[in-house]
Amino acid sequence: MRAEKNSTTDTSTNARAIELLKAPDFFPRLLQTLQREGLVGEERNAQVLYIVAASSLLKRPINAILKGRSSSGKNFVGNHVLRLLPKNAVREITSSSKTAWNYGEDDFCHKVVYLQERNDAAGAIHPVRLLISEGQLRRIVTVREKGVWVQKTVVARGPISSISTTTRDRIEIDDETRHISLWVDESCEQNRRIIMNCLSDRPEERAGQLRVWKQAYRFIEERAATARVVLPSWFGQIGDNVYAGSVTVRRYFPAFVEACRTLALLRSFQKHSEGNDVTLRDLIEVDFVDYSVAAILFESVFVESLHRTADKNSATRLAVEKISKEKNGTGVTAKELALHLSISEDRAYARLRSATQAGVVERANEPQRGNLKLYRPVDLPRFVPEPQSVFSKINGIPSPVEFIHPLTGDPVRFSRRASQTKKSSTQGGKS
Repeated sequence: MRAEKNSTTDTSTNARAIELLKAPDFFPRLLQTLQREGLVGEERNAQVLYIVAASSLLKRPINAILKGRSSSGKNFVGNHVLRLLPKNAVREITSSSKTAWNYGEDDFCHKVVYLQERNDAAGAIHPVRLLISEGQLRRIVTVREKGVWVQKTVVARGPISSISTTTRDRIEIDDETRHISLWVDESCEQNRRIIMNCLSDRPEERAGQLRVWKQAYRFIEERAATARVVLPSWFGQIGDNVYAGSVTVRRYFPAFVEACRTLALLRSFQKHSEGNDVTLRDLIEVDFVDYSVAAILFESVFVESLHRTADKNSATRLAVEKISKEKNGTGVTAKELALHLSISEDRAYARLRSATQAGVVERANEPQRGNLKLYRPVDLPRFVPEPQSVFSKINGIPSPVEFIHPLTGDPVRFSRRASQTKKSSTQGGKS
């Protein structure tokens, strides 16, 4: 049994944990808890990280890297999300030798391996890569037993979910493609929010509430140990419309599928009423709401992981996008790009020409007097189909469908008769 036993947990905590797991607004509650703990912004990254952590309980966990400059708050986000998990669910690595991992036996199995600041000081990264890909580490050692030297095989077993942080925009390619990348918000607006949060009095999160979240995770762990999560028959039609323009999707689409499975596991407490009996030995089937929430939270994450590469054209597009956002969506001049990148205006023009030819930026205005040229970023292709499109095309999905938007907390409704959402679409400008 993988689940951590906690005989000291009181009945009230158990009941509150079950109530939390059955709540339709589970994810907005997650954000509220983290905000009371001091989290500012980073709503999507926080929720994605929680799903990544919970995926460690399944057979093929998701792995994530939080990226950002020093002092950007990436470790703050990771630490606060993982505080909602029981201590024995996380293995935090600050430094290690290469061979130390081999003697872990079952210590890493279905755990979150948390590696802050991936660098040389953290020790060997290669064992994490093998635990992700192979699900185990095998090492042959020679030991002396009863006066005789014999060979033995020591095995450290996975699977694991790896969560780490780095100041680098790109890491080694073998690790890059095994993880989804989450970039923390480094905008001026986020700086201002953090500053104002320091000046405000906020109610501190009660220790009892954190105990509820930890107990909820134990219940999720118990259910994961007995239930099998399967895909519905209509899910095959999703694959026909997934972005296939990069070989990296061979790793990323399975990660998206695992996100859907994890959400089905989390939401199974809402879908199955067994009172306080958290074990469920039957199948849990991914439904359309699981897909929709996964698309809302992970779509932009996968798009950015696929397209935010180290080449100059992608970097130019990213710079143009940032400048345009700061100008409320208006076009960007070569002079503004030059100031942003600290390069000459001639070089900025050259980069814009190259990015335009590559199709990642485009002219934002028609030719005009004075030859003022404005540029805007080209929308990147979606990774998975928009939920509204899936709902409209697949008749096997029951109608109507209602759920709570994980980021806004607004009710979402899909109906074939209305053919639109009520009050808030799942895209909502934030997917």
